[in-house]
Amino acid sequence: MIAAALVGPLFNFGFFNDTSWQFSTKQWETQLIPGIVAVVGGLMLMTPSRGGGTLGALLAFAAGGWLIVSPILYPLWSSGTIQPYGSEGMKALRWLGHFYGPGGLILYIAGYAHGLFSRRTVVQDTQVAEPQTQRTVTADT
Repeated sequence: MIAAALVGPLFNFGFFNDTSWQFSTKQWETQLIPGIVAVVGGLMLMTPSRGGGTLGALLAFAAGGWLIVSPILYPLWSSGTIQPYGSEGMKALRWLGHFYGPGGLILYIAGYAHGLFSRRTVVQDTQVAEPQTQRTVTADT
């Protein structure tokens, strides 16, 4: 997601325009902040603790959901709309490549990781009894 926003304009695949490293408020609110949150959540998934990993999965899940719903909800809090430029085919590819594709992939991976963390068991330290090495035999048996 962040790569598409940062490097996409170099290959004429920018969503709003093809200028590199010049971001509008619209790009920050709809693309870059969710991308940064997803990266932070992914890094938190690598922590060995169960709580940190679960929080990372939930952060990534929220970022993926935001990528999917932000184009729809953006006109509610701003006066503008979100429209990619280019031909109809390129507009469809830009919607998939910048919002819906990465959002769905992040949702899937975050949900899978969250499920793995919920099944993870806590290992408890227990004392193991020493095996018996001597055997007592009586005449009655």
